[in-house]
Order: sequence, then C-alpha cells, then structure tokens
Amino acid sequence: MPYAETTSASARADTVLVLAKEPLPGRAKTRLQSAFTPDETATLAAAALSDTLAAVRASRVPRRVLVFEGDPTGWRDGLEVVRQQPGDLAARLAAAFASVADDGPTRRTLLIGMDTPQVTPELLESSWGSADAVLGLSEDGGFWAIGLRDVDPSAVFTGIEMSTDRTGAAQLGRLIDLGLAVALLPPLRDVDEPADAVSVAHRWPDLTFSRRHRQLLADRPRQAADRLFDDLYAGADVAVQRVSGSAGGALLEIDLERWSRPADHVDQMVVARCEAPVLDVGCGPGRMVSALQRSGRAVLGIDISAVAVAAGRRAGGQVLQRDLALPLAGEGRWGTALFLDGNIGIGGDVAGLLQRCAALVGAGGLIICELDSDPDRDDTCAVVLSHRQGRSDPVPWAAIGVRPLLRLAASLDLIVTEVWEAGHRSFATLRTAT
Repeated sequence: MPYAETTSASARADTVLVLAKEPLPGRAKTRLQSAFTPDETATLAAAALSDTLAAVRASRVPRRVLVFEGDPTGWRDGLEVVRQQPGDLAARLAAAFASVADDGPTRRTLLIGMDTPQVTPELLESSWGSADAVLGLSEDGGFWAIGLRDVDPSAVFTGIEMSTDRTGAAQLGRLIDLGLAVALLPPLRDVDEPADAVSVAHRWPDLTFSRRHRQLLADRPRQAADRLFDDLYAGADVAVQRVSGSAGGALLEIDLERWSRPADHVDQMVVARCEAPVLDVGCGPGRMVSALQRSGRAVLGIDISAVAVAAGRRAGGQVLQRDLALPLAGEGRWGTALFLDGNIGIGGDVAGLLQRCAALVGAGGLIICELDSDPDRDDTCAVVLSHRQGRSDPVPWAAIGVRPLLRLAASLDLIVTEVWEAGHRSFATLRTAT
C-alpha cells in the first residue's frame, strides 16, 4: 500500500475539513483532566486548535471548512464554517463529508480533527496520486486524518467502532473492502492523554500548544520529587517532561500497572540469577521483593517513596524508605544489587551508580541491571515530574544500552558475566573483582 507523497503538487486535496469543538472547560480534551484542571485543559485544547487551523490556513488547499460544535467566533477567519451535526463520532464524520458534497463527485476531501497540533501544511497538501482515499493512522491505533473521493461517506463510517486501539485498522479494512485504492499519510500521535501532551510538546517545542504546555507546568508549585512519587503510587496521574539533555535524551518511564503486578516470567529469570542477600534499589511497591522472598532469598527493598514502601510492607516485604546516596546497612556485604525498571538511571550518573553498587556488594558481588532496549543508547537528561497540584525540581536521569555499558564496566574494573534479552527487555549481570 503506497504512502501519499508530500512533495508532489499534483492530485492534492481540493477541500480540507477540520472537525472541532469549542474549547470550553469540561467539554474539550477531557482525558487531559487527570493531569490538568478543566480550565488548563481548555487552554491546551484552544492552543491545539489554533495550531491546527494555522496549518490549514497556510496550506495550498483551496477550500477550507471548519465543521464546528459551539461558537466559532474567533476561529472562523479565512474558513467556511459548517455546524457539526449531532450523533456519535461515526455519524458526525459522515455528516461532515456530506456537508461539502456540492464540491462534485470527483473532488478530493480531507478531514482532520484538533488532536494533532503538529500537523503541517505539507501533510495537508500530500498528493493522493490515483488513490480514492487516504488515511493517516495515529500511534494509539486510531486515525488522525481520512480523505475520500467519490465515495458515499455513510458506507465508509457506519458500524466502525471509534476511539479504540483497533479503530484505524478497522477503518483501513473498510476502505479496502469497499474496493478503494488507499494511500497512507505518515502516522502522527494524537494528543489524548497527558503522556501524549508531553511527547508532542517535546518533539515540536515551537507550537503554541507546546508553549502553553510548558507554561502550565512551570506555573505549578514546586514539590520534592519523593512527594511526586508518593502521589504516583497513590494513584495520581503523574507526567514526566524532559527539561534538559539531548534530543534523544532519556525519559523516566512510568508504568505503575506493571510495577504493581506480581513478578512476571521475565522477572523470575532475574530472580533466578540473584545471589542472596539482595538489595532491590528503587523497589516501588515491591513486586521483586515479594518474588525474591518466595524464592527463599533474603532481600531488602529500598525506595524514596513512603507510599511505595507502605505498599511493599502491606504485601509482606522487607522494605525501607532510604536514599541510595546515604549510608545503608550491610555496606560491602550484599550479594546482589538489583536495578530494574530503568533504575540504573537514578541520579543521571551511571558510572557513579555502578561505583556505589560495587561498594555495596563488596568483592565478588553481583550487580544486575535492566538496560535500555537500544544497545547503543547512552543518554543523560533532567526530568520534571508533574501533576495537577505541583511539579518537582529537575531530577537527573540516564539511560544506557549494552554497548556503552560494556565500555563503562571495563573502565570500572567490573566483569560483565552475562547479557541477555527476554520479553523485549534487556539485562546485564556484572561482578566485582575478588
């Protein structure tokens, strides 16, 4: 299936439709409200719509139509305005295409929403070639754009379940089933969830949306990072934003659901490699502590979050609230220092962390760490954690793949005894000299 060309001036869309709603508090981009207030969410929605319409106005698509729910005042300059029809999303999409049917049966009509502020005039001008339809899939499984030529829109959308991780595939299948020649537009990331907003704001920092996002985070009261981790483990929607480092710098990945589940089969492979007693650094709610205890190995988990420590203790684990930078019990006598879930990046200094671990385990001790899936990655950055009530000071973090780790270990007189992959995760086992 061909991709639409973004450089050809031939066979581009004749009409672009923007399906949007007035960015009012509690009405637009409501899934962002887990991390932003309704007023803040409306501000972000307005910025996203502003960026989208700026791209539309700058494009060379001759007819530009805003299919709007609400008061279009302030948004309509340079655009035709059509009232958005009631109904579910499939019905509204079909009605939007029907509203410009007077363009004629051979006209190409492209529809986008207000969820992709990073859309560009060049994307809107993509050549369809000989295609009857174009589709831009989104990273969450939906689609950010769809274009039709000489097609009954009700046949395209009726019965398609919208807003799922299979919507894009289902919509593509429907177009193919209708016998249409389909060209694909480049995939984009929809801004639906707080993590989407962070990603888009980082990758496209000059957007109005991105500037508003940064300002909203900057205006929040500062809190210590451990307080933000407490809120995370208590169920708050905590976002992570890179504030320094290279463009490919590491981000602290948050996956509370996996951290809170029992150890899986990959975790059990780690357990089997541990030599007691084990120090699990950044243990979170204690899934590895529990798994190690069940295996009969002596283990202590440490974490800076009091909420995580309390959860680990409720599960029966030996867990303490401690900072790795401070003195710990049993220095030099631990059998294994364990760093999973990106914790090798704590402090943004992998070399310093490995030296600290070597002191903890002593001669002949093990260090088991989870690595970045990119074998060549060697990044440092500062990240800020934030939610609706506050934001942290910048927290240094790092990510490292196997190749730079091998070089680093050699420089520190650490012996890499094993490197392995399982379940799309990468690990290394190091041993200190005897």
